[in-house]
Amino acid sequence: MPSTSRPVKVACLACRASKIRCDGQYPCANCTIHRQECQYQPSRRGGARRGPIAAEERAMKKAQRLQTATGVYNHAMTNDDFTPAQILQINAATPDSLPSPSPNETGSRLSNTLQRKDSPGFPLSPRGPRTGQELRETVRHPTRSLRAYRCDQDLINAYYIFIHPYLPLLPPPAVSQYVDKPVALSMRSAIVDASHLPYWPTTSLGLAVAAILALIPLPGDAHAMENEAVSLRRSYADYFARSALDVSEESLQPSSNFDLTQGPCSPLHPEIPQQMEPVLALALLSLYECCQRGNVSKMRIRANQALTMAMDLSLHTQKSANNCSDAIRRCWWSTMFLVYQSSILTASVSFATFRSRRRDLANSAMYAPLITSDDFRITTPYIVIRGCREPWPYIVQAQSLLHRSCTITHQLSNETTHDQGCLPCSFHDEIQHLDSSLLDIAIETDRYRCIANCQGTEADAERVLWAMSRILIHTARLLLYRVRAFPDRPADSFTTTTNSNTSRNRTPLSPSRRAEIDAIFQFDEQESTRVCIRSALLISRVFRHLPTPNPMYSDTPADGETFGFGLGLGQISGDSGRSLTSPRSLPYMAWCGMQSFYVLAMVLWRVRAALSAGNLNSIYNLLDRPTERTAIQDAERLEEELHMGIESLRVSMKADGVYEGVGRMFRELEKMYDATMMG
Repeated sequence: MPSTSRPVKVACLACRASKIRCDGQYPCANCTIHRQECQYQPSRRGGARRGPIAAEERAMKKAQRLQTATGVYNHAMTNDDFTPAQILQINAATPDSLPSPSPNETGSRLSNTLQRKDSPGFPLSPRGPRTGQELRETVRHPTRSLRAYRCDQDLINAYYIFIHPYLPLLPPPAVSQYVDKPVALSMRSAIVDASHLPYWPTTSLGLAVAAILALIPLPGDAHAMENEAVSLRRSYADYFARSALDVSEESLQPSSNFDLTQGPCSPLHPEIPQQMEPVLALALLSLYECCQRGNVSKMRIRANQALTMAMDLSLHTQKSANNCSDAIRRCWWSTMFLVYQSSILTASVSFATFRSRRRDLANSAMYAPLITSDDFRITTPYIVIRGCREPWPYIVQAQSLLHRSCTITHQLSNETTHDQGCLPCSFHDEIQHLDSSLLDIAIETDRYRCIANCQGTEADAERVLWAMSRILIHTARLLLYRVRAFPDRPADSFTTTTNSNTSRNRTPLSPSRRAEIDAIFQFDEQESTRVCIRSALLISRVFRHLPTPNPMYSDTPADGETFGFGLGLGQISGDSGRSLTSPRSLPYMAWCGMQSFYVLAMVLWRVRAALSAGNLNSIYNLLDRPTERTAIQDAERLEEELHMGIESLRVSMKADGVYEGVGRMFRELEKMYDATMMG
């Protein structure tokens, strides 16, 4: 099978001197990144220049000649015959920035999955007038748009728009951030053909970034959620992800005392050591498994692989400052964050399975993080983003408390044939200590949360991290008290899993276990419900105010324009046509939103039932200082507040449903929403 790579016949003088691969463009990508003059030695052989750019130019000139000769466009073909994405593709046929080659080193290794370049369904260039048969084929197999990029610089710029604000894996941008520059590819088939991509990342980090970005629809794409479009994005994203994993595994090297600062840097960022790229790629692939595939087990595997590789590179033992210390800190603590997050989600899913299978809870130790954040071997300082009070210490502590809360919750709700209905005597003190710790850290995050009005990806990353710390804290408190607040609902009924058998085996707690739980908690059922309501409403407010990706942001906006993230919630001046189909975040925290939604839906159903029956006795203690004269008004106010919280979570998860793992969660959420509102 022919290789998909196109060899570069002439390299620039700078790349020759550095003995690195050149893409043959002018200026080439390496010279642009390193800000050096790009020069070529004139060819001595002469003749016509050949290559993809020249071929594209010849094809367009031929189309123009045919158009002039026949005048077909005056009668049969107008811009209305093209989709917006096709028009963008035609306009972008001649690159104005840094065009890069299609797959070279990695592409040849993955050529088994490629089609021939002249395969049907992949138009290579505008060809002038189309025949009636071609028009019928277009109607029968309409094109769908795919997001792609032309060079490393455009790809990493998109990372800072769509990924970095929600988990700052990389150092701040090395160059000024500019407006997103995607290439709209029009495809008629979901079968992957990498030869039609304008650019192929050559590193594992670039491939992992491309995998996540390929899932994001283009702005204004009215067909983005149709099955064909979803299948197209999934195919190419999976292709990028598999390639990233392959390149990461090929990059494995024996552990050594090699100084990262002495090695080469990543072509994507000058502050990232090249040896650290596979760790970052595996961290991104862990996010990919969580958000796109909804595969919690693989999310944990990828996170643990990244952790193991990071420890082999001694990223956890950094003490002295050097020119890549910030990159090392971010890589290490972001990896630790994903290790904890995957352990929390794995425990949540697996405990539900254990309940249905009646397994012993000793297996719960399997789902603890491989290394805890307070391990004595970790000496790497926390990440510093903007120099003010940093959220990372609170995030680390909140994740640890959430993992413990998840473990206690399922120990309370799980009844096996081996425990003889007895809970440990220490549970009462342990629950009180956990709740006290959660309240203390909640006060701290409320007091010191970031309220700066700065713009840019780093400022938004800090805002999001403070928001995430609050979500983690209040999710932990919600999980802890929901067993007491909703004794008639088993804990695993709140857990979203891919195992359909779990939902068929849900059984309520026995009277003896409910009596034990009543004796352990310091609050009664009504007060525990109020705790759950307050935490769930706070989480819904946080989701409502999360900054959204802003593809139009630029560090140097044009005169009279004001772009930025901030508290504008993605409202972009001069781009009113941007669709909410684009995700509102990188939704690795969607599970926390689901827990809040279930609690709000349960309480809303109770309030609506009480109002319909005209008897508020069952919800009287949930109202805020009610009296006999104002009880109805207080109940209606509570109903409205609960409904607003539910709507905030629905809107957020619906927008993030472009990731298929979240989309499945949203469909389950919609079923409960319909049951709540129609019940």
